[in-house]
Amino acid sequence: MIWLIAKKDFLLNLTSPRFIIGFLLCVVIIPFTMIVSVDGYRNQRRVYEVDQAEVKKNWNEIKVYSAVRPVVVAEPQPLGIFTRGVSDNMGNQVNVRLGEYPLFPSGHAGTRDNPLLNAFFSIDFTTVIAILMSLLALVFSYDLFTREREEGTMKLVFSNGVGRVAFLAAKFTGLFITLVPILAFSFVLSILIIVLSPGVAFSPSDWTGVVLLFGAALIYLVVFILLGMLISALSKKSSTAIVVSLLAWVWLLFLVPDMAYYGAQSLSKAVPYDNVAFSLDEVDRAFEKATDERWEKVQKEMALDGIGHWNWNGGRDGYDEMYGCVYETYEFHRRLNTWREPERLASADKKWVYQKEWLDGLIKQENLRKVLSWLSPAEMFRQVASSLCHTSPSSYLAYMDQVRRYRESLVRYFESKKLFESYTYFTQQDPATFLTIEQMNQMERDGFFDTQNFKVPEHWDSEYYKPLNLSDVPVFVYQQPGALATLGSAMGLIAALLGVAIVVLIAVIAAFMKYDVR
Repeated sequence: MIWLIAKKDFLLNLTSPRFIIGFLLCVVIIPFTMIVSVDGYRNQRRVYEVDQAEVKKNWNEIKVYSAVRPVVVAEPQPLGIFTRGVSDNMGNQVNVRLGEYPLFPSGHAGTRDNPLLNAFFSIDFTTVIAILMSLLALVFSYDLFTREREEGTMKLVFSNGVGRVAFLAAKFTGLFITLVPILAFSFVLSILIIVLSPGVAFSPSDWTGVVLLFGAALIYLVVFILLGMLISALSKKSSTAIVVSLLAWVWLLFLVPDMAYYGAQSLSKAVPYDNVAFSLDEVDRAFEKATDERWEKVQKEMALDGIGHWNWNGGRDGYDEMYGCVYETYEFHRRLNTWREPERLASADKKWVYQKEWLDGLIKQENLRKVLSWLSPAEMFRQVASSLCHTSPSSYLAYMDQVRRYRESLVRYFESKKLFESYTYFTQQDPATFLTIEQMNQMERDGFFDTQNFKVPEHWDSEYYKPLNLSDVPVFVYQQPGALATLGSAMGLIAALLGVAIVVLIAVIAAFMKYDVR
């Protein structure tokens, strides 16, 4: 009897305008969304390849160790085609420096706001599925019981000995087998577009993520089917049920996520970034002041009236490159770097205290937003999707943790090679060719620097030297979590979504057992 009722509902639904409209919506919206997402991913891929080539070119041109400041370019996630998560809030490059801990990829939405939060969700495959499938589930289920009651067929069914639980199971089954083909078709269509798109390749782990995403979508669909059944079981008329269903749909899909966003910012106050920036500037000013004092001290120790340079390039984060200078200048910089670069690392540790406090505040806000948004099954589904697709806030935080550990390995490399204490940190010129101030003065007296006949020695020019062999310098390799680790990170959310389905199912049973069929 259960199967007969379910089959009857399925055949009726299959020929109903609701099914046809829902199917056509998927046929139109899903391809459009996927084509836009695939094109966006390919653009990200092209940008990544250009940036990576530029980074490699600059790396292969480095001639002194003080210029070894790697730039890490984040590779776009193929699964981001399905859900962008917070990827639109983040840049794709991280400059790894000695003077500061990397916090976020460069180019993110801004340091004044929390890049881990999304005020408004972006339109992607996951969002479309969340909107369409929830709407279809409610449209098909809002009058599941009220229509039968109004037509008088429910009394007839129960008079034939069909129990209420069996009737519920039959109705649910009929709806489920009606909507699952639409959901499956949406996934198959999106996968077909991906497979036929040049420049897009999924790994076995990515395909596992797609399968898990489909499983999460099934649970999400069940939640809204049961929610529609609950509204129908609590309503006397279909007109009332459809109004309540639409209000519930708007509330759960649009209002709760934004209320959670603003609620998280109101209830959990993060340190304003202006305060953090001021503290960082204070540390930098203290470092610069100490460096100036050390400069004067070393100059006095070496009894130098001044520091002259022949060919000197300098820049941010301790970059110095010089050639053709006198021995005293080289020795001065060597002594200065022996103190300055470890002090730069210590300043980075001091700045990290303020950065970490700010970052912890952002993470606390994001965690609170996640909890508040659990009032919406749609937001729970989006969180599952972004976790499976490696575009969630936690995925970016894990990525930046790896970048910071890479910086630590780079620091250990400098320290183990004692590069801060060596001339090679800022020049390739052979110390045997260093001339003292006295030797330079004597050469000047001998007419060596005559303006008409003077020729710059080759080893005084940076073009004379080849780039360094940096094959032993640590290279950043992103360790992306495997399928099991990804499933583990999303399992809590999937279990919570399943828990919501169970709670709503119990409520449906309790409400329908008291339902007046007259």
